[in-house]
Amino acid sequence: MSDVWLDDQFDLEHSYSVSAIKRCVAAQSQWQAQAKVQDAYDQLAQFTQEAVSISQRFDDQHQALNAVVDCFYTHWGFSGTQQDVPEFRLNSVYFTLLYRTGNSLALGIVLHGILSDIGFDAELVLVDQAVMVQVNFSEQEHYLIEPASGQQQWYLQPENEEADHSPELLVEEEIYKLYLAHQKWAFIAAERFGSALACADLLLDLIGDDPYERRDRGYLLNQINRPELAKEDLSFFVDECPDDPGIEIVRHQIDELENNNNTLH
Repeated sequence: MSDVWLDDQFDLEHSYSVSAIKRCVAAQSQWQAQAKVQDAYDQLAQFTQEAVSISQRFDDQHQALNAVVDCFYTHWGFSGTQQDVPEFRLNSVYFTLLYRTGNSLALGIVLHGILSDIGFDAELVLVDQAVMVQVNFSEQEHYLIEPASGQQQWYLQPENEEADHSPELLVEEEIYKLYLAHQKWAFIAAERFGSALACADLLLDLIGDDPYERRDRGYLLNQINRPELAKEDLSFFVDECPDDPGIEIVRHQIDELENNNNTLH
């Protein structure tokens, strides 16, 4: 693997001008050294090219959207799964592009990315904490698409009437952060602590010294037997968030680290 390729991957992961879907794919190489990232990019490009061809058959944008979405779920075969697949795979945008299955977040990121690339006003939103793809046709008109099933709902808001519950819009940077956070917890659940640590490091690169991310990284560092670094992160959390309800648990972890260190010496 060349240094140039590694530099390109770093640029993709940290560039704010690159779309969220490409940053999510690029991040895969941080916890899977043998990931064939270019294969995922090529697959995405193929899907996007096919989607352009489909949408151009229609003058009516509603028909064009329905045709592309139908292709996504029927012809390409994207879907959720009932099989016993680890969540860290189902949450992976890289995995979803190559195997056409995933959880709602990964499927939503892929569908949102393709629709945005071919010219639709698509947004990734949270509706009651559920990930949805919203496609706007005007300020009052939009579709909501449930990513795992493809089910669509059409919304028409009467003019001069405020919406009861506006979805929470996720901009590109927030999509990437949410993806890394979900991936981190999926790795923790599977006890893949080194991979979870890679996610935590990427998150800290994005948001700086967030005390809660430092706390999580401290936990992960402790799991991979890096006690001094773990203590540093956990102590930072204690100093920054002394009134946190779980502060005594973290203090206890620090005490254990100090006692273990004294025992070793």
